[in-house]
Amino acid sequence: MARKPRIHCVGALYHVMCRGNQGQSIFKDDFDRERYLEFLKESQKRFGFRLYAYVLMGNHVHHLIEIGQTPLSKVMQNILFRYTRYWNHRNKKTGHLFQGRYKAILCAKESYLLELIRYLHLNPVRSKIVRDPDEYTWSSHEEYLKGDTKSWISVDEVLSRWGKGRAQAIAGYRHFVLDGLTDGHRDDLYQVVDQRYLGDNAFIERVEQREPDFEERQIIEISWAEIRDCVCKHFGLPASAVLHSGRARETVRVRRLMAWLGRELGGLTNQAIAKQLRQEPAVLSRGLGKLAVELARNPELAGLVETLCDDLRRGRHPKRSIRFA
Repeated sequence: MARKPRIHCVGALYHVMCRGNQGQSIFKDDFDRERYLEFLKESQKRFGFRLYAYVLMGNHVHHLIEIGQTPLSKVMQNILFRYTRYWNHRNKKTGHLFQGRYKAILCAKESYLLELIRYLHLNPVRSKIVRDPDEYTWSSHEEYLKGDTKSWISVDEVLSRWGKGRAQAIAGYRHFVLDGLTDGHRDDLYQVVDQRYLGDNAFIERVEQREPDFEERQIIEISWAEIRDCVCKHFGLPASAVLHSGRARETVRVRRLMAWLGRELGGLTNQAIAKQLRQEPAVLSRGLGKLAVELARNPELAGLVETLCDDLRRGRHPKRSIRFA
């Protein structure tokens, strides 16, 4: 069954899960975990989303994110691409670290926020790593026990539900979490509707009746040669390499990435790009369609595209703006 497209709603709460490719470990030591949290913090600061909870496990990560103006896809692409690049560099590897597309469940905040925070923070206990969530370093549980109003985790909104006094609120939160020690796996927190919703019918109806949020695609003043040279430099290829009609996988991907950037950033038509690449427009169109599918399934590749876009936009002026769904 085809995956449903993600819905971008400002203020939406998502339970996001990322797993290692083929179940592999994504953290070898505490240094890896610290680096992942650095990327998560930097992304939170850059994109302005609220992070209510996280837990880093051996081969997977959970996040509880309330998205802002920036779509969840861009947030996760940024984090996963940067961490994969770091991981591959440190371990002298290439290829995928994470398993396909991350999983994201759009949750009814009023019904599930507290339950999900507790469930995430008890994950190390259910996995028999520790007996008490207080003993586990690599989750946001510690931030709630500190109750720091300046924390990068949105603890204030949650703790206030147990009282105005900080000590009383922290005690109430901790009692709430420990009450779930005997719960075990919560199937109800994964029983989603239409592959993406966790909530009742009224919640789903409210989401689907909202006006869709649109991203802004900004066309910039840039030439084809500048796009070509930037992509070739990143892949360590001479510009002449992409003009050959070779079927080598890397060359095909580089040509498709150039075409995508030429269209999305430079506003070039498929016909104009095909002429530059010495391709038939129909061949180019099919290639871009395949790339679009790959970008939806591969957050690491999508993160690379985001990085290339940021590099090419830097210091350039917009030509015109196009709104698209």
